[in-house]
Amino acid sequence: MRIESQLRTILPATIAALLCSALQKPVSTMPQDPIKPNGAVAWPMALLPTIPRHWPLPPTRTSTIDFAKSMAADAWMRHPVLGDPSFDSFARRTGSPIVVGSEPFRWPVNVSLLDDPISGNLYAYVGQYLEGYAFGPDLPVTHCSIYESKDRGATWNLIGPIFNDPEFKFAGDTHTSPLAPDVKVVFDGARYHMSYDWCSDNTTWANASAPADGADSGCAYAWSESPKGPFHRASRPILRTSEIQRWNMGSSRYHRVYATSLIRRKHDWLALADLDSGSHFAWGQAALTAVNPEGPWSSPVMISSLEGNSYYPSPVEAFPAFVHDGYVYDPRTSVGMNRNFQLVMRAPLETAERPEAWQIYQHGTAWHADWSPQETYGIWGQTFSGSVDRGGRLTVLFPSRNSSGAGVINLAQRPWKAPLKDRGFTISAHGCRSLTTLRVAYTDFELHADLTLHGKAARLAWSYRAPLGVIGRADGSPAPITFTRHNALEITPDGWRLLKVEEPAGSLIASGRLTEGARRSLNLRVSGNIVSIAIDGKSLWSGPMRSESGPLALLLEPGTNLKVEQFAVRGIPTPAQLTWLASEAVAGAGIREESYSHQTGALWRFGEGVVCNAANERAKWNFRGRGIRLWLPSGPEFGTVTLLLDGQPAGTVNLMAKSVKPSQKVLAIDGLEDGYHALVLKSDAKKLPLDCLDVLQ
Repeated sequence: MRIESQLRTILPATIAALLCSALQKPVSTMPQDPIKPNGAVAWPMALLPTIPRHWPLPPTRTSTIDFAKSMAADAWMRHPVLGDPSFDSFARRTGSPIVVGSEPFRWPVNVSLLDDPISGNLYAYVGQYLEGYAFGPDLPVTHCSIYESKDRGATWNLIGPIFNDPEFKFAGDTHTSPLAPDVKVVFDGARYHMSYDWCSDNTTWANASAPADGADSGCAYAWSESPKGPFHRASRPILRTSEIQRWNMGSSRYHRVYATSLIRRKHDWLALADLDSGSHFAWGQAALTAVNPEGPWSSPVMISSLEGNSYYPSPVEAFPAFVHDGYVYDPRTSVGMNRNFQLVMRAPLETAERPEAWQIYQHGTAWHADWSPQETYGIWGQTFSGSVDRGGRLTVLFPSRNSSGAGVINLAQRPWKAPLKDRGFTISAHGCRSLTTLRVAYTDFELHADLTLHGKAARLAWSYRAPLGVIGRADGSPAPITFTRHNALEITPDGWRLLKVEEPAGSLIASGRLTEGARRSLNLRVSGNIVSIAIDGKSLWSGPMRSESGPLALLLEPGTNLKVEQFAVRGIPTPAQLTWLASEAVAGAGIREESYSHQTGALWRFGEGVVCNAANERAKWNFRGRGIRLWLPSGPEFGTVTLLLDGQPAGTVNLMAKSVKPSQKVLAIDGLEDGYHALVLKSDAKKLPLDCLDVLQ
């Protein structure tokens, strides 16, 4: 028997879980290493707030657990599109925003930060975009501007554009390359070294992924003796979009290279370049190395993509990366409409060109949006750009859009070794709805919640049984079905409603007015089928209401920011079951939009599903949990499906039948470690149906 199993047998659950977390920490010379071998997050107890990998819940007795404490952060579900209850400790700095977009460049929505080791000044390199990322031969030129702060971020001054050479051409090109919006600058050897993305003057969105007639784009290198420039461009780029398809990187779907981070290592240079895939809505990243930053550069190696058979959430997009204490940290932001989920990947600096070196460092709970006119749309564009100073503070610049839709660049900071607050989390909804659930279920319980609500409305839901899925990927939003199958107390700044929601419209059980305000104290009791509600110390309603076992959830309407300071639940927690719809398998594998069709009807468990029409298609559900149940229909147009779980064979399923048969369980697996997993489905020459996946938490 493993030591961990023995501990769990003889010790109380909470103590056993914490000791197991410590025992499983990998050997490392870096004292703050929180990486688990399978990529799960577990902060070292001695330095950072602990997120136990095995959430220590007593499963058979009544207990009180405050899910607003950071020790319980891992008990919440997080997803790039659905939502992320974040316990992060970032605080906004005075002086934000440092840049506000104005015509014609209304979208300064990408930025990188340089903490200059020579002058001690901060420099912001801000991508100046037209609204909607518009660009083309007849439009003002998208570019990058330099801003300087001599007082550590309190005030900023515009220096000017990084380049002033509109006639520049790369060696052998017939077209100039004036567009250069996204840059990353590092200091080494008395020089400031820059990686930047570029486009030729005849590039448009129509030909950006399929260069023709001399149109091209990519990433390149420049240098200067000052962080303020002038920067001198190398005559040849690091990598061209037109070259992508000739490199064997394990995938043919990636067509455009852009946003690149340049990183100095002991003996060479590393470039991390973003890749996108058009209608696949998949984002990847390639690594290149060179002895000298002017080149020549190695062939690109894919270090992250949706092609792998292990867990990788989708949709997320990287840039810019930063280095601290021998590691490369690469934050990646959601490409969903709300954009507040951040995935932070990490690799040892000297091996970061290898795909196997990269692991998940922080899965969500890394960023929150404040209730501010400057953050109306959450993070917008790329993710935050960071630098850890000598005082141990992580200072970041981050892009957003304000209430008028203009791009803004803001400043925030947190202690590097204290990424999470001891108590309290924030979840927000910007352009679309947002939601999260607990990963444990309750039948009867008592809840006390202290929270601050800004904006429209938030529901505190219980008996939550809705399947989870999304509509779209870029600017994706929760599917309407995710807001069904639950009971809820909905609050607004001046009122409350008690709802029973089976279909999207729901039924109103009771409602009332509240004294207008943001801060609320809620008490909810569910005992049998009797529900009692009190708000701000006043009993408002008690009566019969059918309730079922299920997780508690938070569901937000667009334009809502919810801060939760206490979420104390007394009851008997049991493992929850979360169900993921076909949209998760489509996004997880980056299936091309034209390759599948949505279907509705009785064939599908929840009345909706997906059929992939291309032969030999591949789908992937990314999930967190201990067990799974796969539901698929069968019929004459379907064939044999090969299954892989975390890259290992998990059997085959024959879906061919003489007549169409509704979806049923075709695979059951239990006993998984409570980590991040991936179930891959590979079809034969027949069509591939995708229904849903039950995941036991």
